[in-house]
Amino acid sequence: MKKNFYRFIFLLALLTAIPVNAQVWRSKYETSLHKGDNYHFGYVSGSVGYSMIQTSLPKVNPKGDVGGSFGLGYEFRNSGLWVNMGLQFSFHRSSLTLDETYTCEFPGYDTQGKQVTLVYRMDKQTDELQWNYLDVPLLIGYYYSGFYIGAGVKLSYAMKPTTVSRGTFNLSGRYEEGYTFSDMPDHGYTDYEFTSRTENRLRVSGAVIGEIGYDLLSSMPNSERLCHVLKLGFYFEYGLNNQLRGWDSPQPRIEPEGDVRPTPAASIHVNPYINTLKEPEKTLPFFTGVKLTYMIGGSRTARAGFHHGCMCYN
Repeated sequence: MKKNFYRFIFLLALLTAIPVNAQVWRSKYETSLHKGDNYHFGYVSGSVGYSMIQTSLPKVNPKGDVGGSFGLGYEFRNSGLWVNMGLQFSFHRSSLTLDETYTCEFPGYDTQGKQVTLVYRMDKQTDELQWNYLDVPLLIGYYYSGFYIGAGVKLSYAMKPTTVSRGTFNLSGRYEEGYTFSDMPDHGYTDYEFTSRTENRLRVSGAVIGEIGYDLLSSMPNSERLCHVLKLGFYFEYGLNNQLRGWDSPQPRIEPEGDVRPTPAASIHVNPYINTLKEPEKTLPFFTGVKLTYMIGGSRTARAGFHHGCMCYN
């Protein structure tokens, strides 16, 4: 019981001391910063939030999903101004649902090996966009009393972006004798679920980005040589150019794979709706979320006269 009590007292004292020390250090740090001292930081960052691929394609209902990023980079601070640049990996997830009936016919064979025209009727298709990027962001902003705000741009290179198409279709068979078989599971004429994975063609894209937040912690215990800064902010980005590259010729919605027979959905491949259009309209990424950044660095020109949490050279 006594051990738990002492542990509680120690933890309470620690939690009380850290904010006080951080506030004292921050005051000295800001005095130094606004005197014109240059601060150089390396950082690691991560973000998570809401991602969406916005599009004006007709008959499509877009829906957002989780997105995020992980990055490394450099930040420079001087007299309240800061510049941030780096390299990051980001992922965007979104889905496009197409609510329209689509019918496609292929010559094939039934379960008995007889020639038949197989009729695929698809009532609903959902394309899950899984697009990953290698980004080069650049932010410029202003810092004051722990708060910061900035805006900038970034370039993004897509890394094997794929779309997973899911849905159901009904399969029936039309024979040259003039009759049609449907709703006959024993003969393969029934409803099927499908899952198809397709690689997309994306352009190098640009986006406007912005961030606003606060330095939660501006020092760490026993940091006599280095500044440690922990930033928490709200981050957003919005695409500037159409992501999708046009195809030389539109892809078909449904393509047969191997022999076309009334068997499970593995015998066909369903292409994403966006791949069936030669040149889609606007398809822009959007992301908003929370970003956490840990920075470590210091100043070779600090003149605030303190030695805790920062490099100081006389």
